[in-house]
Amino acid sequence: MPLEVSGIKLYSVDEVAEMLKSTKPTMRAYFREGKLIGRKISGKWYITEDNLKNYLSGAYSVPVK
Repeated sequence: MPLEVSGIKLYSVDEVAEMLKSTKPTMRAYFREGKLIGRKISGKWYITEDNLKNYLSGAYSVPVK
């Protein structure tokens, strides 16, 4: 169940990994690399519902180096 703060839904690494059928280490790497836009709160990564929707729709992408 997502965390809700001031009406904003925040999803944890565990939740995102489960939704995307991936692993927690992969999701953490995506956050570090900027593939997923999130924030660390108390040492744990979270992504907003809007940022997750943007990622899934391809609304933003990371420039290739």
